[in-house]
Amino acid sequence: MAVRTTVRPSPEDVFPIHPAYGYRMRRQRHPVGVRGGPRSAPGGPWLDDTARHRVRARYELRDRQLARALVAAVSQPGDSAENLAGQLEQRMDALVHRAGFARSINEARDLVAHNTFTVDGGKVNRASYLVSPGQTIQVRPDRQCRTPVAVAMAGHAEGDTPPYLEVRSDRGTATLTREPQRQEVPALRDVPLAVQTIEGSPL
Repeated sequence: MAVRTTVRPSPEDVFPIHPAYGYRMRRQRHPVGVRGGPRSAPGGPWLDDTARHRVRARYELRDRQLARALVAAVSQPGDSAENLAGQLEQRMDALVHRAGFARSINEARDLVAHNTFTVDGGKVNRASYLVSPGQTIQVRPDRQCRTPVAVAMAGHAEGDTPPYLEVRSDRGTATLTREPQRQEVPALRDVPLAVQTIEGSPL
């Protein structure tokens, strides 16, 4: 008679399982219930859960994209929270939305991917492209009359433009005049950006 392997969901409970499944469980490299091996502590800088969820939702980012922005912010000199605000707000999709050329960041990302804009005359179709101070985003002349752009520009009020952007709606241009400050960024005013390391010390 085959000897059955037992599995222990908790110290108090023991359940016998079929020998065929027991053989597989004895041969697998990782413990039962742990997919892909034991979890290790995440590396690199991080935000607390509340701030991370807010930032991801407002910039419509994946965890991996936010992690790259955090690493870049920490590697720069100065305050990490201010650097992170710049990394997020100087993205092409964020500035297109702030300038009123798109109704949401997701729509801006789609428009950027379809070569709707140029930066200093050159085509940019990557939403994560970081615009530098002094550079100008322009809606391509043959795209200004398209519905998403026209509707967004018609519904954008001048008072909604942040102070670090100079927008010329008649020309379809937006110039980043300087680096954004954290308190000026509409999406980050109420988000505590305390960038921390694994040891938990703020950076």
